[in-house]
Amino acid sequence: MLAERPSSAADPSVDSPALAMRDSLRRLVRSAREHAPEVTRSRAAFTASKSAFVRGGLAPFGNPRLEVTAEGANKDVIKDVSVSGSLWLPVEVSGQRSSRQREADDFVALHSVGIEVARASAAARAVRAYGRAVVAVERSNVLAQLQANARAESRMLSERMASGDAVRRDASLAAAEAARHEIMIAENEAELISARGELAELVGEGGTPLLGPAVPPSLAGQATPETKPAALPRSRAFLAEARYYDAAAERARREGSSLLSVGVVAGRGDYGETRIGGGFAYAFPVFRNNQVETARNEAEGQRARTERQLFGELAGRRLLVLRNEQQKLLRALSILSEVALPAARAAVTAVQETYDAGKAELLSVLLTRRELSTLSLRRLALFERSWTLVGEYVEISGDLP
Repeated sequence: MLAERPSSAADPSVDSPALAMRDSLRRLVRSAREHAPEVTRSRAAFTASKSAFVRGGLAPFGNPRLEVTAEGANKDVIKDVSVSGSLWLPVEVSGQRSSRQREADDFVALHSVGIEVARASAAARAVRAYGRAVVAVERSNVLAQLQANARAESRMLSERMASGDAVRRDASLAAAEAARHEIMIAENEAELISARGELAELVGEGGTPLLGPAVPPSLAGQATPETKPAALPRSRAFLAEARYYDAAAERARREGSSLLSVGVVAGRGDYGETRIGGGFAYAFPVFRNNQVETARNEAEGQRARTERQLFGELAGRRLLVLRNEQQKLLRALSILSEVALPAARAAVTAVQETYDAGKAELLSVLLTRRELSTLSLRRLALFERSWTLVGEYVEISGDLP
């Protein structure tokens, strides 16, 4: 389950928008863990898996079998019919019932862990969709400002061209630049619709959270090589799968031993006398004793243990890679925000002043503005990539950092 984080009063270093975003995101993740389609399907599979208890609770007896035979003779000495009947009851004597019960328990446990894996997957989807949405909202603001500038420039040049004070080429370039921003805005609106649609799929229309800042949660101090794989949802799923196949193999081995049949025999002999007796029957499992099913289950159990070991080896390293990658992205964002964007804004101002003085062409202005636009959008692309890393962290760990 999601661990509760300290309140804002306990962490004065975190600003209110970041706290609001964190709380909104955590509510979103909690809701997705309960209402996402994959979680609902996993719950349904868990409920269906309980039908295995029926097999596990079967009595240690087979179906009773009744045999009746009649024999007659046509000689002068014996002209009567002898009748005999036998009632056989197969009995499990090799622990078949206990092995079935264990298999049923492990089968249900496997589907129970499957719910946790589905919840981790749903939480990761929610984080990625939320990241796409908040970045798209901020991108809308950036593009709206860029479009407003481009439209103003295009209108001004159209008016100047109409009065003969501007060349047609400059007016066409400005119009093309304004149209480029309109295309980018339409693409971003489509991305926002997609992200909001996925959020609604995960939590329902009424549970879509308010969108906050585009800055994702930090992975610093969260992912370490010492991460214990046994606590990770997918590792627990592999372990539960291995236990189930071990139980299935044990059940197959025990059911390979034949049931002991105990019988009661009664009948009437040739002279009309009553005959009563008993006996037992047992088929020795010499040639066939469920070797195929046992071998298959043992192989599947070994495969699950191998996957669990591999996942445990890779999980810690992958979480460390995610943390280090985000640190590099934050470094790039720092340079972009503190150096590149201020320099680009200064360049736009300078070239605009030069153009207004009649000492530069409009193409220089447009190229400089396009560079500023590229850097602004690049900043948001880095945020979106960072959100993707957080989503992968959640899918591996099952919880928010």
